[in-house]
Amino acid sequence: MARPRSATRTDRSASSASWPRRIGIGLGLVAVGGTIVLAGSGALDRDEDPPASPGPSSAAAASPSSPAAGGPSPPLPVPSLEGAATAVTRLREWQVTVSIPTGLPERRQTRLLLYRGGDVVAERRLGRTTEQTIAGILLRRGDNRLSASLRGPAGEGPRSAEVIVTLDDIAPEVTVTEPLSGSRINAERVTVAGDTEPGSQLTVDNVATERSTAAAVGGDGSFQVEISLALGDNELTLQAIDQAGNVASTTLTVVRGESQEGARLTLSQRAFLVRRLPDSISLRVLVLDVDGATVDGADVVFSLSPPGLPTTTYRTVTASGEASWLDVLIPRDGATAGEGFATARVTLGDGSVVDVVEPFTFR
Repeated sequence: MARPRSATRTDRSASSASWPRRIGIGLGLVAVGGTIVLAGSGALDRDEDPPASPGPSSAAAASPSSPAAGGPSPPLPVPSLEGAATAVTRLREWQVTVSIPTGLPERRQTRLLLYRGGDVVAERRLGRTTEQTIAGILLRRGDNRLSASLRGPAGEGPRSAEVIVTLDDIAPEVTVTEPLSGSRINAERVTVAGDTEPGSQLTVDNVATERSTAAAVGGDGSFQVEISLALGDNELTLQAIDQAGNVASTTLTVVRGESQEGARLTLSQRAFLVRRLPDSISLRVLVLDVDGATVDGADVVFSLSPPGLPTTTYRTVTASGEASWLDVLIPRDGATAGEGFATARVTLGDGSVVDVVEPFTFR
C-alpha cells in the first residue's frame, strides 16, 4: 500500500530546515579556527565573560608614568635668597630678593612662598624675570629666620637656605668710668674710658677743640681713647651707634688747668738800698705735683747770692708743700749795687730735681 504524499513532504521539510543550522555551526567552527578547544571547554558559552584583551589595562592607562598622562612632574628646584646670610636692623619691615632658577616647568601655575620660621608670611605669583623682590615683611624683635620655596601643581619643593635678620630697636648704653664729669685735668690730654654695646662705633667730640676722635670698642664693649684738651672747660660728647643703627650719647665736662707741677719761690723783698744795709730777707717755696696737690717731704736747698757778697745756703724739707728760710741777714760790708739771685733747688721723691730762681737788686 502506497504512503501518503503529505507525510513525505513533512519529512523533507524537517530535513531541509536542519541544514542551515548545521551550515551555521560549521561556519562558526571554521571562523574561529584554533579556538575549537576553547569552545569545547565552554569558552564560547553565552553566560561566560569574554576573554581579557591583550591590550593595555585601564590601570596602566591612568598611571602617571604612562604616555597618556604625560609622565611624572619633575621635582621643583630650590630658590635662593640673595644678600648676606645675616643682617641687623632697627626697622620693623624688611625686603628680600629671591633668585628663581631658569627652565622652570609650569611656571604660570607655580607660586613663590616666603617663610619666617615655620610661618608663610608672603605668597607671590612668579614673574617673568629670574629675580623677584618681596617687600613689607614684618619682623619680630630678635632673630627672624627667612627662607623661600616654590609650590606647583604637584606640591611644594624644598626650602632655600635661611637668612637671619635680627631686629634691634633698642639704643645702646654709654657709660664713662673715667674721668668723672667736672674733673680738673692739669694736662694737655686726657684718657676717656668706659663701656658700651659690643660692635658699636664710638666717637668722642670735644666742643672746645672742635675735634672728633674715634674709639675702638672691644669684644666686651669696653673702650679707651685719649683726646686733647683746651685750656678751661671742655665739653665732651660720646656717641655710640650700634650695628642696627640705633644711636645713644652722653656728655661730660672736664676742666684743663695750667700745669702747676714744680716749685714756686717767693721773696719777702726784691729791692734793697746799700746805704741802709744790713737788712734781712725771707725765702719761701711751694712744691706742687702735676695735679696741683702739695708735695710733702721734698728736699729743698735754698741759696742766696747778693751782689758783692758770698753765697749762703740752707737745707730743709717741705711740710704741707711748703719750705722757708726766714730772716736771712744781708750785711753791708762788701755789698755793691747790682743784681742778686735767690734759688731753691727741690728734689722730689722720684729723684727729679726742680730749680727755681728769683732775682733781687741792690741800689
